[in-house]
Amino acid sequence: MSVRTTIVLILLAIVGQPADAQTLQLITEDNPPFNYTEGSTGVLKGAAHELVVALMAEAEVPFTTTLLPWHRGYRRALENPNSCIYGINRTHDREELFEWIGPLFESGWAFYSYDKTIKLHSLTDIEDQIVVVKSGDAVANAFAAARPDARVLTVETDRVGVRLLERGRADLWLTGIVHVGKSAELEGLPVPELKLMWRRSVVYMGCAKGTDAATLAKLRSAMPVLDGLREKVIAKYW
Repeated sequence: MSVRTTIVLILLAIVGQPADAQTLQLITEDNPPFNYTEGSTGVLKGAAHELVVALMAEAEVPFTTTLLPWHRGYRRALENPNSCIYGINRTHDREELFEWIGPLFESGWAFYSYDKTIKLHSLTDIEDQIVVVKSGDAVANAFAAARPDARVLTVETDRVGVRLLERGRADLWLTGIVHVGKSAELEGLPVPELKLMWRRSVVYMGCAKGTDAATLAKLRSAMPVLDGLREKVIAKYW
């Protein structure tokens, strides 16, 4: 199954689930190692996906999962009650837009390059270099606010970003630190060199305003189940 095809996983047969329980429509994107489809099987997997599935099972909340391009998935989760998007950075700009479930992971944003001559100590060291970053991502929005004068090339996925970096179409790649290794691996490329660790980030699941309050309460109460699982998932996917 193509990653461009919406993948719907119906997971409604949870043992002991009340018949009138609210089903959540979960949304994510192809964004390794958090969420991605495996080869020709089309199976959705990833670090964030495993944590969310475990959380839903512990809370006994039925759900569907749909894989969509980021912009479309974000809009759907924002506008439709009982819809949630996972693998999303919780930022100041988004704080009042969603009901937050998490955290799933702590991460960070950083600049990478294959050019060994580039040295960065702060954002002011970025002069005429072209920075490639995923369109619509929190890190792209933050960088645009911090350096509106910078030369930026936006792409749909981090895999495209590292590919363009290797081909010399960009000088720097700005992305989440957890995405670097898997994105490069999937493209058959070596991991580029870390040039500047910029900001800390925290990854959550964000649910639309108007989502069933009782369901949100169940999910928040079930969060401790992730404490024993998180390190195992990190070791598996990082």
